[in-house]
This record gives sequence, C-alpha cells and structure tokens, in this order.
Amino acid sequence: MPPIKQLQENIIAHCPITYLLSWEENRVERVLREILSNIFSDISFYTWTISDGLKKNGNIIPETTDPLQALGYIITCQEDSAFLMKDLHPFIRTDPRVVRKLRDLYYSLRDKNKFLFLISPFLYLPQELKKEVEVINFGLPDLNELEKLLDEILTEMVQKGIYIDLTEKDKKDLIIAVQGLTYDEARRAYLKAFHDKKVIDKSLLGILHEEKKQLILKEGVLEFVPQKISINDIGGLDVLKDWLKKREKAFTPEAQKFGLTPPRGLLVMGVSGCGKSISIKAISSLWNLPLFRLDMNLVYSGIAGVPEEAFIRALNTIDSVAPAILWIDEIESGINYKSAEGSASRIFGYFLTWMQEHDSQVFVGATANRIDLLPAELLRRGRFDQIFFIDLPSEEEREEIFRIHLAKRNNDVSKFDLNQLAKIAKGWSGAEIEQAIISAMYEAFNQGRPLNEDDLFKVFSQTVPLSTTMAEQIKKIKTWAHGRAVRASSKGEN
Repeated sequence: MPPIKQLQENIIAHCPITYLLSWEENRVERVLREILSNIFSDISFYTWTISDGLKKNGNIIPETTDPLQALGYIITCQEDSAFLMKDLHPFIRTDPRVVRKLRDLYYSLRDKNKFLFLISPFLYLPQELKKEVEVINFGLPDLNELEKLLDEILTEMVQKGIYIDLTEKDKKDLIIAVQGLTYDEARRAYLKAFHDKKVIDKSLLGILHEEKKQLILKEGVLEFVPQKISINDIGGLDVLKDWLKKREKAFTPEAQKFGLTPPRGLLVMGVSGCGKSISIKAISSLWNLPLFRLDMNLVYSGIAGVPEEAFIRALNTIDSVAPAILWIDEIESGINYKSAEGSASRIFGYFLTWMQEHDSQVFVGATANRIDLLPAELLRRGRFDQIFFIDLPSEEEREEIFRIHLAKRNNDVSKFDLNQLAKIAKGWSGAEIEQAIISAMYEAFNQGRPLNEDDLFKVFSQTVPLSTTMAEQIKKIKTWAHGRAVRASSKGEN
C-alpha cells in the first residue's frame, strides 16, 4: 500500500502514535497537513524540535524543549490536534522515561482526535513500544509526485519566457532521471539543470544524472561507473553476448506488455583476466542503464557505519534509482562459506532475501574467481538468471582480441599477422594480451618508431602467462564449472 494511503487509514482509524521513516521532514509535514485538512474541518497542527520545542502557527510554546515536558503538554492538550515530533528518536533510544511517557500518551490519545507523529530517517523502536506504535516507511517521492514537481517548475520557466522543447517521452526521461532523489534534491537538480537556459530540452539529462551520481557517492560503499565499454570492445564470448543482446529491451514497456519480467541477475565466473568485469561494464552500454559498483570491502571496513546497515542502505539506494545495474565484483570475497556468523551472516541472509523478493528493476551483475566458495543458496535459480563460465580464449578469439587492442591504440592492424600472434599467445588471457601490447608499444615508443610484430614476439617470449603459474587453480575452476555453468563462448580453448 502506498505510504500516503497508509497514513490516511491510520488517521481515520485513530491510531494514536505513528512512526514515519523518512529523511524529508518538509515533504512529510506538507503531506501530513494536507491529509489532516481533508479529513478534519478544524484541527490544530504542532511541530516539535529539540531547538525550539513545540510550535503552533509559528508561535513557540514555552518550556517544551525538554521531550518529557513536550509529551506532557500533548497529554494535557484539550483541543483536536496533531503533533509532528522531529527529534525524538535519540531520546527513545537512550531515555527509558521517554519510552514510559510514550506508553502513557498512547493510552491518553486513544479514541480522541489527537495524534502523535514521530519522524526519523532511522527506526529506533524498543520492544516496549512495538505494540503501541504504527510504523510507515514513507519512502522517496514516487513518479506521480515527481511529475507534479516537474510540471510546476516548467510552468515557472514558461512564465519567465523560457522555451520548453520536450516531448512526452522526454518529460518521462527527465522524471526518471531524478527518481531516487528526495523531493528537495529533485527540485534542486531541476533548478540547477534549467538555470540560465533559454531552451529546456532532453540535452539537460546529463546534468540530472550527475545529481544521481552525487547521491551514490554519499553512500560511501557505492560507486557510479561511467559507460565507456562497448560490447564490441570484448573479443569472443559469443554465447554470453547473444544472451545479453536478446535481453537488450527487457526493461522496456513493450517487454512488459508482451508478458516478460526483467532479468534479475547474472553471475560470471572463470579464469582471472578473461573478461568477467569488462562483460558487466558492457551490459550498461548495451542496455543503456546506469552502472553502480558495490564494494564489499568498504561495507565490511566500517567506514560507512555498521556493515549490515551500510549494506542495507546501499541496496535501498539502488532500489530507489532503478532501473539500474548493480555490479558486485569478486562476490566470493564478501559472501562465502566463511559468512557463518556476525555481520557477514546477517548480510548474507539479507542479500538472499533481497535477491529473491525485490521488485525494483535492478539487474545484479556479479563476478567470481572462486565460485566454489559461494554458498549453494546463492547459486540456485531464481536469484541469478544464468551462471556463465569464461575460459581462456580460443585461437580465433585471441585473433579478435589482438585486432581490438591493436586498433584501439592506433596501430595499423593490416601490418600484423594476427593468426601467428594468436598461436604464440596460446594460454594467455585477454587482459594479458592487452598488457603485452602495451609493454611492446612502450619499447617501440622509446625507440621512436611504430610497433611491429617483433616487439610483440619479444614480450611473449619473456613472460610466463597466468595459465602456467596458476595451472592447478585454473584446472580446479574448470572442473567445477563443467556441467554447472554455461560456457560464455561456443569455441573451446585451443
């Protein structure tokens, strides 16, 4: 049920105390006043802060800055009234007298047109109050609220003589661009994007996306990853590419109308340096969705607060900015068989539940080097749509990798025998081939001449690939993947 509808029903049912989870005090107060005025012909509205105490119509009620005094005033108040207390949550957590007073207040307000609303971004509710207090997660503005906001601002712009060049689709894109921001953040983002513009058109989307990037940065454990990698920058992996291309339009209204639900996630495992991370990055460009990386090391570091709270906040943030792609690199480092107790266990449990039940359009792209460390519960169908195994590239794929990276660095590909290079690079990963090309180019650059094949042959002859130094571990990965994962390439290693 939408939070505004829940709030209306709570008031009609005369629920004495309602705890509203929200960062947006101004928005909640505005909505609350509107609902109360629609239900009651005459009701007084008070606010309380630790700095001013109780206020009514801008007038301060003396000697009510102390929370116990304020709660006492509410109990003795004789008029039909609603009270919005903005700073009470720290006292609920630390002062048992405040908890006791709230219980007294609950019984005092029952069956009267008197209501207490508590607002906080965090839920602090001791066991003693769980039966008396209703909790509503007010959430962020929905698309209807954001549409009204945009219409209001565009009307202001027109009155100032600014030309609006937006189709209905453009307007929808502008609304989706600020989804996940608070009402005030969305308003600031629009005003910043429209400032000093003579024409408002869809080219302003980039400025709005920057505001969303700021939202992600504030979380501390999430990173916005710009779209720079095309699927054509990846050599080989034809099966994986085909799977992604078939789901390119999965998040469109047309797909939903057809009866399809958006894919939930993809787990890519395999040999290090063979294209796992670059494949996840390429999804963002192919599907034209923003990509956000969740750093599990930062989650556990405590730099963003209690690990499980930081993790939950990160997932809630991703839900709010959907549709989007959530990238979890080397997922086994944060979620594995060692996650048996403490924060790791709680994070694992929450992640499993979220993967199974979240209804936001978030696609999870996870990579793993040691998939054998991951719990079986994480791998079952319903959490990831598919598990792909990326092996060392075949000879044909190595040719393609050479072609891509030589051309990318302004080399004349026609001057290189790609077939011969691919044969010499047997057992080399894509990342190793790229680094070999870079090393050879430094040699050529130092000597003031173009890169040639001999430079590359020299690098390959002097370097031992990972497939040799880590042969036992790679064999173990391949053994595990056989029959358990889909090969990302139709071409076997050769």
